[in-house]
Amino acid sequence: LAFTVGYRTVECMAVHFSSVRLACAIFLLYRATASRGKCTELGDVHGSCASEVAQEIAETANTEEDGAWLLQIRGAGSDAELSVESTSEPCDKTGPNNMQKVSVPEVTNDVDAVCNDGTPAVYYWAPASCPDYEHKWLVFLGSGGWCWDFDSCAKRSTDSVSSKNYPDIDTPNPHSLFGNHSPFYSYNRVSLRQCSSDAWMGDLGANESIAKVNWRGARIVRSLLQHLVADRGLGNAKLLIFGGASAGGRGAMVHLDTLKKDGLVPRRVPVFGLLDSPYYIEMPPFRNLTMADHSLSLQTQLVAKNMHNEAILRGSGSCRLAEAWKCGFGQFRLSLLKTPFMLIHSQYDAYGISVLENITLFQQPGPDECFPEPQGAHYSFSGAYAGRIYKGLTTLPQVVKGKAGLYSTTCYQHAVAYDDVFGQQKLKGTSMAEATEQAVDAFMARHGPKKMPYIVDDTCAVFNCGQYCQSEVKSDCGLGPR
Repeated sequence: LAFTVGYRTVECMAVHFSSVRLACAIFLLYRATASRGKCTELGDVHGSCASEVAQEIAETANTEEDGAWLLQIRGAGSDAELSVESTSEPCDKTGPNNMQKVSVPEVTNDVDAVCNDGTPAVYYWAPASCPDYEHKWLVFLGSGGWCWDFDSCAKRSTDSVSSKNYPDIDTPNPHSLFGNHSPFYSYNRVSLRQCSSDAWMGDLGANESIAKVNWRGARIVRSLLQHLVADRGLGNAKLLIFGGASAGGRGAMVHLDTLKKDGLVPRRVPVFGLLDSPYYIEMPPFRNLTMADHSLSLQTQLVAKNMHNEAILRGSGSCRLAEAWKCGFGQFRLSLLKTPFMLIHSQYDAYGISVLENITLFQQPGPDECFPEPQGAHYSFSGAYAGRIYKGLTTLPQVVKGKAGLYSTTCYQHAVAYDDVFGQQKLKGTSMAEATEQAVDAFMARHGPKKMPYIVDDTCAVFNCGQYCQSEVKSDCGLGPR
């Protein structure tokens, strides 16, 4: 392979390497080091000088992938040393399926890492279940919606604003993201419960808050990650899957590109996003409903205004949209993400539909429930909503370019990572758990690119359509096509 650097041509013999990607990484290293007057001999690419420079270049690489490639050649001497563990390696899953509660203020000494009511924020923790996985991490931000003023916060349930009733042990559903049938069961697992009612985007005390509650979600995330790096070994991770569901998915979306910029995670740690149901869209509510309770965009605008969180939403320059609230809104923010990710979002997202249509159905209609009258109007609105979601998801630039994975059903569901749906419901023969594992494998591939999953129901054009859906709708409910 021959590359031109200014007036110089560099010939790189790639016969000893197993992929063009590695050869290109060597060139990137040569190009950068030559321009800095360091290690200008290509033969030193495996030497100590190149090792140091590779770390330096990786930390300032233009993209996450460039940085990862450069780190892979640092100190490597053979193809054997360049091999990578598969996320599918067998590991004993017969151990207890329990996670232990940990107080965030207690382990971080951050007295402001608290819930709405001042009780301590908590996370649930389970260490890697076998040595092969001790450097792999899953950190997941909890769901639970949000509030934006005094009245909306006053309506929230106790468990949404306080940790006082949280159990000492959490036992995840076996087929959920954290269950012992999950591909990620053997990882170091961290599940952060949301009691801050801010989708992890706030850092405001009760004495400053218009709602007279603590909105400390962003602070909790930062303190948690600093603790995991300093005390649990996250700083030595070979993989961090960072994500969340619903409000947690939107929070992870806001924080994902800032983890390394803000020094919360070392730059050498590969980071991959897992975003479950974060995609809000701008759409007028059903039949001209006007209150914030029924407008996803108005809620987000009020959050940005009342939480005074523009700096958090913009994320150290990661989002430069003219209006800061859009940096916390999936329709506008997802397309800006630089960190690779897996996106799970139903076209008939249950939460989005329930907010916009002012209906009581949430996770799934029961066997005796239908949309209220006029049913036809409700189903038509849901169909229009689904059409917008489908178009938005499938045209995301990262998805189109194969840089992000997408899993999208037509089921009436939302935030399924905590449910057996995650591991058992299958679209086109693949579950969400399997698709997520494929996406992680593609992200971690070192010997040539692997394909990100694109698993989308594009054949079924009615509400909750598809025999695979594990959310049942009464057979005589009126179903409207989109």
